[in-house]
Amino acid sequence: MRIVLAIHAALILLASTAFTIITAPLGGNSLHWSFYSYSFRSGFGTPHVANYSTAVALTYLIAFVFGGIGFTMASRRGRIRTGMLGIILSVIGFVSFTVELSHVFVDHHRSWIVIAPVAMLVLALIACLPQRDAILRDVKAASV
Repeated sequence: MRIVLAIHAALILLASTAFTIITAPLGGNSLHWSFYSYSFRSGFGTPHVANYSTAVALTYLIAFVFGGIGFTMASRRGRIRTGMLGIILSVIGFVSFTVELSHVFVDHHRSWIVIAPVAMLVLALIACLPQRDAILRDVKAASV
């Protein structure tokens, strides 16, 4: 679970910075971070211009798949609230970027982006922390 959520967090961090977390230290574009984004477009007659490159959109899509898997594992291991919230945000993000990537294949004018990378990173961290009852179980087992 922790490895899956670590991969999720790394991919979310890469995508939400549009890879500037790597390129900025190497002298590329300055570092920027999109910690939350909501946008909806439904226009006719004008061509759709994507806010995200195909690489960033694919990275988000893969990150949300790893998030869905990791948060499902977390909810089965006792982190029910954290897991369910993470699953919901992963599904919403996956749908958002599926619509965004559909512009590559189908010409339409709809765009719906709802993402909260900062929330996803915090939830992944919480899901990876040891649970209080698990620590007490380990202490009791060690003292016996």
